[in-house]
Amino acid sequence: MYAFAADSVRHAIETPTVTASVRRPRVLIADDEIGMRILLARMLKDWGYGVRHVGDAVEALDVMAAEPADILVCDVGMPEHDGLWLAEHVHARWPATAIVMCTAHEDSHTVKTSRKIGAVAYVTKPFSQFLLRQALERALVP
Repeated sequence: MYAFAADSVRHAIETPTVTASVRRPRVLIADDEIGMRILLARMLKDWGYGVRHVGDAVEALDVMAAEPADILVCDVGMPEHDGLWLAEHVHARWPATAIVMCTAHEDSHTVKTSRKIGAVAYVTKPFSQFLLRQALERALVP
C-alpha cells in the first residue's frame, strides 16, 4: 500500500503536466463615447474576450496594425471618420476580422452599406446583452 502511494507520487512528479493554452478572442471596440467603451469593455471581458478600446477610427487602424483583432465592434457615428469608413478600411486590410456595427440610429441605407462592406452583424443602441452576445458569437463563426 505504501509502495503504491510512493509510485503515484513519483509518477506525478515525473510526468509533465500539459496545459492547453486557449487564446481568448480579441475584440477592438471603436466608439467615441467613453462611457459606452468602458461598458462594452467590462461586459466583453466578463464574457471571456480580450478587449482593447479606442475613441476614433484612426486610432483603431493604428491598433489593428500593431495587433489585429478577431472582432471589431464599431460605432457608426464617430467624428472625423465614421464607422462605415473604418469598417471598409479594416475589411480591406484585415479580411479575417469580423465586424459588428453599433449605432443609436438605425436606417436601411446604413445597414445595407454595412453588409456590403463586410459587417457580419448590426446592433442598435441601447442593445440587449443577449443580442450583443449573439452578434459576437456569430462573428466568431468562420
